[in-house]
Amino acid sequence: MLDFLEKHSGEILILAMTVLVLGSLLILVPQLLRSQQRALDLQHEERMKALEQGQPLPPADVSSRAAGRTATLVPMVVICAASTVTCFLAAYKHESLFSVSLAVWTVAGIVGLAAITGGVALMGRLAQPSGNGEEDESDTSPGP
Repeated sequence: MLDFLEKHSGEILILAMTVLVLGSLLILVPQLLRSQQRALDLQHEERMKALEQGQPLPPADVSSRAAGRTATLVPMVVICAASTVTCFLAAYKHESLFSVSLAVWTVAGIVGLAAITGGVALMGRLAQPSGNGEEDESDTSPGP
């Protein structure tokens, strides 16, 4: 038994990681879909009540929603990819495990940070009120 574990530890590690990831997906995806459906139902009820009361409907903010999803999902996918690469490197006992893992995780960190920063900046820019032909006081002040 010890000889089997010593010989096939890498393959068992990959198999265990695959089972954990697929099990997590089988549990999380239906819950996320239910949560999204509940949010859409609540939003629909709110819009219908506003219509019944004659209130104007707020415009849908699709751009900031997409920016938020990008800022959330890209780092998750990058971390999963970096974990998979590191797992395969460890499973097959690569001779330069540390240096390759360091490079992979550095790139993953930079990509994740760029996605978060870009998404937050875009959401902040989209959240600013639109200028309806009015300029700021700082723009119209006289120069030195």
